[in-house]
Amino acid sequence: MHFNLYNWLFQDPYSAGLNAGKSGAETFHFQWPYLIFCGLGLLIWFYYMVEGRKRFVKSNPIIKRVLDDYLNWFAVICFVGLPIIFARVYLDGYFFAWRFWRYLWAVALLVWAVMFVVYWIRKYPAERDNFVAYQRRQRYIKTGKKAKAGAR
Repeated sequence: MHFNLYNWLFQDPYSAGLNAGKSGAETFHFQWPYLIFCGLGLLIWFYYMVEGRKRFVKSNPIIKRVLDDYLNWFAVICFVGLPIIFARVYLDGYFFAWRFWRYLWAVALLVWAVMFVVYWIRKYPAERDNFVAYQRRQRYIKTGKKAKAGAR
């Protein structure tokens, strides 16, 4: 017997269970880790948007912008993960219960993580130095006084 990747990825759990000799759908052992991961990811995003932006990165606009962008994408990935898990558990004979969707979700999460790490290693130091130089230049630029509107 050889392994057929296409059937493995695009077969609903109910058919896979019947093909394996079970009376129903194949069991899904990772329901709770998926739910906990997606729930914690959404909770982290929510806390950051409500409180973390003001408390932790108020004075550093570069980190604030980066965390806004990356945590928004992380929240989207976690939010999309919830219906995928729901479909796997409760809609086990249908289109969105295929393994393909869970692995596509995992690839999206992996791509997000790699982009996040690459940004902090490669791009952030240059942006930080550029911002520090900009702040240093701004100290020596005079700000003009605004004329009063009714002074004519």
